[in-house]
Amino acid sequence: MANLVRLTLVVMTIILACAQNYSSRVNSGGGRLLPALTRPCTHQDLKVKSGEGNAAMGGVREQPFIFTNVSASPCMLEGYPGLELLSQKGSVIKRATKQKADQAMATVIIEPRKTAWFNLNYNAGGAGRSGRPCPAYPKVRITAPGVSPPFVLRADIQTCPRTDFSITAITAGEPQ
Repeated sequence: MANLVRLTLVVMTIILACAQNYSSRVNSGGGRLLPALTRPCTHQDLKVKSGEGNAAMGGVREQPFIFTNVSASPCMLEGYPGLELLSQKGSVIKRATKQKADQAMATVIIEPRKTAWFNLNYNAGGAGRSGRPCPAYPKVRITAPGVSPPFVLRADIQTCPRTDFSITAITAGEPQ
């Protein structure tokens, strides 16, 4: 009986190992099929930088943040990052909310030396705003989904209280 149990465990282990190596696939959103078993990104896999921002009338701003995979293998991110404005001393001043999207979130697979990004949408005050200028914040803390610790970047984000301060889900490629 004990030999039958051992044999069953060995067979199950072999079946599981084969199943993990099976070439099941998922769509990465770009039309290209990639292995479903791509591992989640870690802090060491990623580098984060601020991209070229856009400004519109009325103080509306878009600021992209770009994740680059600096590892030698693909990794994946899915969903929304966390983004917080920090004071000079590192205290949290404001947290971004998740911007509602019409499309479903996709799992983003980042190949080595390739990128994924998200946008921060906010208001810096503008035409029609009276009173003191909106405050500027020197640091931003970004937490990639499922990744710790967070990244802290220098920033110069000027945003007004009680205005839109939201982020988009992570998207593959370069900011548009």
